[in-house]
Amino acid sequence: MKWHVFNPENDLALACFSPYFIPPRSARQMAADLSALPAWWASPGDAVCVGRPDEMRRWAEANVSWLPLLEWADGERLPAEAEVVPWGWNPMLVRRLALAGVSPGLLPDEGMLRRFREEGSRCRAVELLAWLRGTDSAVGRHWGGRLCGESFFCTDEAGIARLLDGYPETILKAPWSGSGKGLRLGCGGYRPPLSGWCRRVLREQGGVVVEPIYNKVYDFAMEFRSDGQGRVVYEGLSRFFTTERGTYAGNRVVSEEEHVHWLTSFVPYALWEALRDDLAAYFSRLLDGGYRGPFGVDMMLCRTEGSDALSVHPCVEVNLRRTMGHVAASLARFLAPGAEARFGIDYCAEEGSLLADQERKIREMPWQMAGGKLSAGYLPLTPVTSASRYRAALWVVQPSSAKTSAFSAG
Repeated sequence: MKWHVFNPENDLALACFSPYFIPPRSARQMAADLSALPAWWASPGDAVCVGRPDEMRRWAEANVSWLPLLEWADGERLPAEAEVVPWGWNPMLVRRLALAGVSPGLLPDEGMLRRFREEGSRCRAVELLAWLRGTDSAVGRHWGGRLCGESFFCTDEAGIARLLDGYPETILKAPWSGSGKGLRLGCGGYRPPLSGWCRRVLREQGGVVVEPIYNKVYDFAMEFRSDGQGRVVYEGLSRFFTTERGTYAGNRVVSEEEHVHWLTSFVPYALWEALRDDLAAYFSRLLDGGYRGPFGVDMMLCRTEGSDALSVHPCVEVNLRRTMGHVAASLARFLAPGAEARFGIDYCAEEGSLLADQERKIREMPWQMAGGKLSAGYLPLTPVTSASRYRAALWVVQPSSAKTSAFSAG
């Protein structure tokens, strides 16, 4: 039996790296509103840790045709022998679980947490990108002409300023931050307020990552799983959408075959294979004796000057935790053959608005079945009340309408 915890504040907590970190209100609200989300990837007999178990049991009973038979547990009181499976590991979560009663021997110690933090930092992504584009990797040797991307880790202001002068447009990243956070545009040169932000990040995190801005066409990722003993397996492609500010907006949900067909319509099949295999080999070495669980590598398809073909930026971010791409892959098994869907998380600040919108969607887009699978319609993935600010849902469309605005972001 596994005890699942949805802790979306993980990246912020790793950036702070304190057991006493207090997440911002928005992160706490998201964790509370979407605490039931692990039910969609948990196995029968597992438990999901939530704040209101009785309410979740009623919700699960109404969705019994979709969900496995699960336990719903108060996350503040857990058995000492609980095998906890979180969204991601950080010192704040370890302290919380220890206070809830979980045996310290079942939780990662500080040394292991520091290793997780280093292995999943943006500094690691800089190193990985250089390796993938070099001749030590198979994809770099054979497909270097179809790859793009540069990334630099600067430990002083002079290095940052030189890069800003050397590229017309840049993006600057803190080594650790939440998804879509800790980013600044480098347009306009090294001057306030950017210089003040850089000095703070240099002081607190030891460096700043600087990257040129590319002509991105699509976002996608490769998802993997590590056993912590040197074995890493590829689990699939994912396609995701972001807002103009770079924050996560949703995932396209189709079969792995459809994802591969999509990607290889832009790049050679052998390039995809080489990149997949190189990443599995790299992380098998890196994570041996370390992180155990799902993780993903974010990538882009970009237009580059002088070429009509799209190029692959093979490492934008490394997410050493479960990702929304893994969630989308879990949801794909509920779809009827040929159906496509969009998995999304949205936010509404006005009290009651999200509930009203959900009730309207359920009326206007009732889900439909084909062969025991979803073929069309709207399926809420977490309970929504008048107090909810965040919602997770699946919008299923027929193949003939898959090119509609639901997928206009790519």
